[in-house]
Amino acid sequence: MIQKYILVTGGVISGIGKGIIASSVGTILKSCGLHVTAIKIDPYINIDAGTFSPYEHGEVFVLDDGGEVDLDLGNYERFLDIRLTRDNNLTTGKIYQSVINKERRGDYLGKTVQGELGLYFCAFCYIQYALYLCLYSHTITLPFKYLGSVIFDSYASVIKALEHSALAINYKLEVKYIDSADLEPAALQEEPVKYHEAWQKLCRADGVLVPGGFGVRGTEGKIQAINWARRQKKPFLGVCLGMQLAVCEFARNVLGWEDANSTEFDPETKHPVVIEMPEHNPGQLGGTMRLGKRRTLFKSTSSVLRKLYGDAEYVDERHRHRFEVNPELKHHFEDRGFRFVGQDLEGERMEIIELEDHTYFVGVQYHPEFTSRPIKPSPPYFGLLLAASGKLQNYLQKGCRLSPRDTYSDRSGSSSPDSEISEIKFPSLS
Repeated sequence: MIQKYILVTGGVISGIGKGIIASSVGTILKSCGLHVTAIKIDPYINIDAGTFSPYEHGEVFVLDDGGEVDLDLGNYERFLDIRLTRDNNLTTGKIYQSVINKERRGDYLGKTVQGELGLYFCAFCYIQYALYLCLYSHTITLPFKYLGSVIFDSYASVIKALEHSALAINYKLEVKYIDSADLEPAALQEEPVKYHEAWQKLCRADGVLVPGGFGVRGTEGKIQAINWARRQKKPFLGVCLGMQLAVCEFARNVLGWEDANSTEFDPETKHPVVIEMPEHNPGQLGGTMRLGKRRTLFKSTSSVLRKLYGDAEYVDERHRHRFEVNPELKHHFEDRGFRFVGQDLEGERMEIIELEDHTYFVGVQYHPEFTSRPIKPSPPYFGLLLAASGKLQNYLQKGCRLSPRDTYSDRSGSSSPDSEISEIKFPSLS
């Protein structure tokens, strides 16, 4: 069967609905039994979105193969329930790079690649592969770093994952954003009104989510939020940097290592609980992170997160990080009930943390929001919402046979938030 194309264009203006139209049309076609994929073409000369500023482009979305792409591809994956690769995102930079690489190999047999000839090769170097592609209410507080109108775009996948989980348990979700810098002790002296408002928001929350990010700004405020969630036994989920800061918080306030920190923020710390991965090249930012789908093995059968994944022995989730928990110090944590229940295949990288005797205190090094779907909510986020709504223990007692990783059936029109969790028809993982 010859493939067909639908081109959606809207000029250079963002946010006018091109992505929604493309996703919606694709969903309709898929429901008719057709095979659908999505390709996004961007004019920028960047090779990929890996070094984009969240202030300008929003969240960087990570694919299974490690591709760092525009957040629109996340919408395509969620709506169409498909897995894309880096080749589904074409950029001017990729095309130029392809032409330059061919010239270096001598593929043009000494011809001058310039002007119309260069444009000709640029126009056609991706067409053949493109054809191939076508063949085939509870309140959660989110201490954030990025400011102003970019909040939603910077954490688009995180917010979508929360919405998917709220839909699954039939609850209305309310997300409260807190500038994490306003939680820091210094803010009490500099801007006391913002300080007290931030803490009032935090104290009214049913759960706390600390997402990923880079840079030192606001990290101490995030640690303050994690400390509050741990001591008050409020449901907590830390993602990527959020997990690393949970390690720092526990080291400081439970193990007594007052200067414990990540070497990203304090290279001279005497207690480097989070360190740079050995393979990272500190002189280069783009393309040097641990990216894409990686396997995480569960080391404990009693892990809450393992049960939420349908008692799976391992999970494959997407990563995007340069720093990791220092494996040489892990025994200090586990002796105090701070367990590393998920590790990589070699047992060298700590991927999942859980705190004993807590309602829900979970951290993951990977980004589970990237694989969340409207009818397949991400288990870490699903667990956070279950704990925040007081339904987690009921769900666990039922053996988690209703796994949120696969499609669930209709709930017979029930819209009551007090309905039993057993009404969620999640079939078990196979």
